[in-house]
Amino acid sequence: MAENKKSKTTKKKSTKPKKTTKKATAKEAAPKVAEIKITETEEVREQPAVVAAPETVSEETVVAKPKKVPLPKGQKYYGTGRRKEAIAKVWLKAGSGNFVVNGKGLMEYFCGRKLLEYQVLRPLRVTNTLANYDVFVRAYGGGIPGQAGAVSMGIARALLEVSPDFRVKLKREGLLRRDPRMKERKKYGLKRARKAFQYTKR
Repeated sequence: MAENKKSKTTKKKSTKPKKTTKKATAKEAAPKVAEIKITETEEVREQPAVVAAPETVSEETVVAKPKKVPLPKGQKYYGTGRRKEAIAKVWLKAGSGNFVVNGKGLMEYFCGRKLLEYQVLRPLRVTNTLANYDVFVRAYGGGIPGQAGAVSMGIARALLEVSPDFRVKLKREGLLRRDPRMKERKKYGLKRARKAFQYTKR
């Protein structure tokens, strides 16, 4: 019986140090977890902050006006013409028929396009004043054909300032009427103003 008790006590003694070893291992493992957490936080801090993209503000298209060419001194007659998106400011002065558009000659500015030149000079031809006045024009906006129509209308209005008697001739030729035709807007669901996308049945 005494031997059995001794064996039990030895067994109990042998089991006690095992428990202490388990606790020791648990304590040793604890700092490793803390070290891992620290490294993770360091990695998170090193990541660059995401910068929000700046908001894009839609800017309105501004029509660039031409450089102002100095006008000659003396009495002048002014008229404004418009066609599509083009605007022309026209001054007439008694002279020999010189023509200046944005600092360039008539042939140079309209690229030698005879139809546009004929359209521009038409009010002067109708009133038989082609060689009686020098014309100075500041045109901007739109394209070359639109500017030609605007210049023609500006000359016709300036001729009315010269003499109201020209009204009958100019009105008969339709040179005083503002052309209302403009580019038609694009529609959603269509390719252009009226053109549709290609249709495929299958």
